[in-house]
Amino acid sequence: MAIDKVTGKRINTQIKTLRDKKIEEEKRKAEKALPKFDTTYEEELIKALFEEELRKKEEKKEILELAESIPDKTKIHHERPGEEWDVPITEEIKYFDPELSYELTGYRPITMEKGLDFDPEPFREMATIFESKGKYTEFPEGSKPWRDLWMREIDRMIDGYTIGKYRVTGDNYYFLNYYRMQTIKESSDRAGEGREENFPSFLAKQYEWFHYVEMAEMLGKDVCALKARGVNILPS
Repeated sequence: MAIDKVTGKRINTQIKTLRDKKIEEEKRKAEKALPKFDTTYEEELIKALFEEELRKKEEKKEILELAESIPDKTKIHHERPGEEWDVPITEEIKYFDPELSYELTGYRPITMEKGLDFDPEPFREMATIFESKGKYTEFPEGSKPWRDLWMREIDRMIDGYTIGKYRVTGDNYYFLNYYRMQTIKESSDRAGEGREENFPSFLAKQYEWFHYVEMAEMLGKDVCALKARGVNILPS
C-alpha cells in the first residue's frame, strides 16, 4: 500500500501505477497535438494572414465598384454638361440643389468653383449711386426721366434683374439697393461705436436663399431652413 500525496489516503500501489501511466499518456497525446512553432510554421502563418488581408481588400474593392455602378435613384436632378441649364423648365422640380442651375428662376451656382465670372457690383447700381451722392437720382421729381427711372426700378423689384447669364430675384434686388441695415465698422476704437447704417453686401448664400424662396412661390411649395440660435439668415 502507498499514501496518496493529494488526499493523504492509502491506495493500492497497482492502481496508482496504472493511474500515473494514464496521466503520462494523456500528456504525450496533448504534446503531440500542439503545433511546432518553428521557422517554417511562422512563415506559413504570416503568408496565410497576408493572403487573407489581400482577399478582404479585393472583396471591398469589388463591393465599392458595384455600388458606384448602381445609379442613385434618389438624385433626380443632375448636371448636364454642354447644356445651358442643369434643370430645364420642362423638367419637374423635386428639390432645390444649389450646385445646379435652374431655368425656372434663372439661378446659376456661385461657389468657390462655379460662377467665378460673376460680378455683384452691377446689381448694386442704385445703392452705389446713393452711397456716393446721398440720393438715388438728380432728375427733377415728376419729370419723364424721373418717372422712367422709377418704373424701371419697380420692374426690377418685381421681376428681378438679369445681367449676362446671371439673375437676381426681385426681392434680392430690393434688398441690395433699398434696404438699410446696421453694419459693423471696419475700424472702431471704443465699444458701442462699431455700427453704422449701410446697404447690405452681396452674399452668395443670400442669393441662393432668394432663388429658393422664389422657386417655392412659383411652384406653390413651402420653404424651410435650419440655422443656429441667435444667428439671422436675413434681417427681419
